[in-house]
Amino acid sequence: MPYSKEHKEQTKQKILQSAFQLFTTKGFDSVTVNELMMNCSLTRGAFYAHFTSKAALYTESLKYAASESKLAELKIHNISDENWLRELLDGYLSIEHVKGTRPCPLAFLATDIVTRDSESKLAYANAYTSMNELIMAYAKTYTNCNTDDILALTAMIIGAVAISRTIEDDEVVNKLLVSCRQEAGIKLGGI
Repeated sequence: MPYSKEHKEQTKQKILQSAFQLFTTKGFDSVTVNELMMNCSLTRGAFYAHFTSKAALYTESLKYAASESKLAELKIHNISDENWLRELLDGYLSIEHVKGTRPCPLAFLATDIVTRDSESKLAYANAYTSMNELIMAYAKTYTNCNTDDILALTAMIIGAVAISRTIEDDEVVNKLLVSCRQEAGIKLGGI
């Protein structure tokens, strides 16, 4: 009896979650298809039922992670754009995010992406553009920032999270995140 569409989609989501977790911790070149499938308790055949190659999976897992990140969440209706942006930045620039289960692919794949194919780089660039557009949409409702402000802000916060992942001293990480959060607040009208 063939699997249902729901089962196939659940399997694909399981593979995407596993892939993103492994790619963010080990990098593309250090992850094998066998290891990936073992990590999510599925067979190698299940991999090829959903993806044509490891490179295709990398691109899809990046898109998946971007759509599941904190910044992709819809704003709660009873909160102002300013307060929502404050909450997003507080969550993004936190030790919990650096060590958490919902990492931002822009920060967690920042160095790995440069050696990937053009399709993966395009997916990364699209996720970055979407992040900028989202932040700008919230910010422009209450402050006079421009595209250059948002580009500087997102480069800083992505870099802060990427660098924080390499530092083992939580006190230093916290100082880095807090200082970037202060600068981000200044760029966004003092939030």
